[in-house]
Amino acid sequence: MKYKIVTSIFLLSLLVSSEALRILVCYPMTSKSHSILGHGIVNRLLEAGHEVVHITSFPNGKVLPNLTEVNVSSIAEVFTKDVDGVEQFKLKNLIGKGNFGDSALFMYYVYIIHRNFLEEPSVVKLFSDPKEKFDAVVLEWFFTEMNAGIPALFNCPLIWVCSTEPHWQSMRVMDGITNPAYTLDIFTHNKLPLNFWQRAEGLWKVVKKAVQVLTLNQFEKWSYYSIYPEIAAKRGVTMPSYEEAVYNGSFMLINAHPSIGGAIKLPQNSANIAGYHIDKVKPLPKDLQKIMDEAKNGVIYFSMGSIVQSDGMSEQMQKSILNMFSKYKQTVIWKFESDMKDNIPSNVHLVKWAPQQSILAHPNLKLFITHGGQLSTSEAIHYGIPLVGIPVMADQVLNMISVENKGFGIKVTLSEDMIPELDAAIKKVLTDDAYRKKAKEISALFHDRVMTPGAAVPYWIEYVVRTRGAPHLRSPALDVPLYQKLYLDLAAFIAVVVIVLKKVVKYLMKKRSNKKEKSQ
Repeated sequence: MKYKIVTSIFLLSLLVSSEALRILVCYPMTSKSHSILGHGIVNRLLEAGHEVVHITSFPNGKVLPNLTEVNVSSIAEVFTKDVDGVEQFKLKNLIGKGNFGDSALFMYYVYIIHRNFLEEPSVVKLFSDPKEKFDAVVLEWFFTEMNAGIPALFNCPLIWVCSTEPHWQSMRVMDGITNPAYTLDIFTHNKLPLNFWQRAEGLWKVVKKAVQVLTLNQFEKWSYYSIYPEIAAKRGVTMPSYEEAVYNGSFMLINAHPSIGGAIKLPQNSANIAGYHIDKVKPLPKDLQKIMDEAKNGVIYFSMGSIVQSDGMSEQMQKSILNMFSKYKQTVIWKFESDMKDNIPSNVHLVKWAPQQSILAHPNLKLFITHGGQLSTSEAIHYGIPLVGIPVMADQVLNMISVENKGFGIKVTLSEDMIPELDAAIKKVLTDDAYRKKAKEISALFHDRVMTPGAAVPYWIEYVVRTRGAPHLRSPALDVPLYQKLYLDLAAFIAVVVIVLKKVVKYLMKKRSNKKEKSQ
């Protein structure tokens, strides 16, 4: 009888824990790679039986059970209509311009996108409807916290998803600023361990970026207090302050893994989930399947990603790369987004769109030439493919530094005359089996986890809801002011004590000296 009661309670608990949740997922960034990550979160939640409302700039377009998509692609129009703005993101115009991601302009660009998102009519309508209820809100953290007010509208927990390796800017909303002496800035060109000057550079970057963040926060606060209160009034709720909203995240899912970046100290309310967006391998289109199957000497796959594309190269660079490829015995599949005027070598196949994961999974693939984006890097590691990387901006440089350090790829510096360096790197990776062996070794580490990253996504979101925001995991660092973390109050107290003691001693000595003079 006792056994039956215990069993009944256990089954009841399973029923309660597996109850379908209604979750809002917001991925408004106007970038295809970011949308892939957003769809990955959505797909894992749908597979777990939850209902999802997905706000995205790249809607799936398919009618799926339990999924409602809100299309906010219009928020990108302010940029796509700017011909000069579009032109500056062409690869040929980024050479020698530094890392755009490390600029104040980049942060302002992200701010404008998210402000447009919060003012988009379909979003305002959804947020203003008092009938809309959610159990949790999942937000992409990408160099802005302006969306942190959304969970307060629905009185539910906030789960951040960091799209990059963890770094001080993202982790400060969950814990504290990481030490730049042994952690790398997301836009760095250095590698660990850092020497004296590199540590000085890292500290300077944190200080410089902190000033930019504090400046941007003034714009964000203005937007926060001008947008949210009106929506909140329609829902009959009161908004917390901007600071309270920003630091009220219950959990952070991080698109990273030590096999990609490194062993970075994380707070209790965070988890690495790199690879969660990777689906089961889908069949290749018949033409690509035939090309890869018949490639007796193997295949080289070349893609520069979805933001900075191959067709943005100068014509001279395109010709030089084609000429280089023509001398290889391998078959080359190059993701090239427009029609090329030049004669294409017989071993080179241009495709405007490439099913990247299916290509990486093919046994004949020997090498992936990439821009080093986080998705491409994690997918290459997932399938155990060695890399040659040509990083352009953002976290791509850091990713390729990590790949090179771990021994399964080579980083090439982007320039108009990079062909000799690129050619040497390709030949070295193709002929030295150590790169492929290391790629397989790193891949094994990537897969060796307690649970798959795809399973971790719904697990942690369900956990946060089940524990009502997981307050027991919250870092105490968030409740300690910066001046206390740096012991500035203690330093000030000691300074005051020393000054007072010095004055007292000086006074006593002077008084004693005066007494001696009088006695004489």
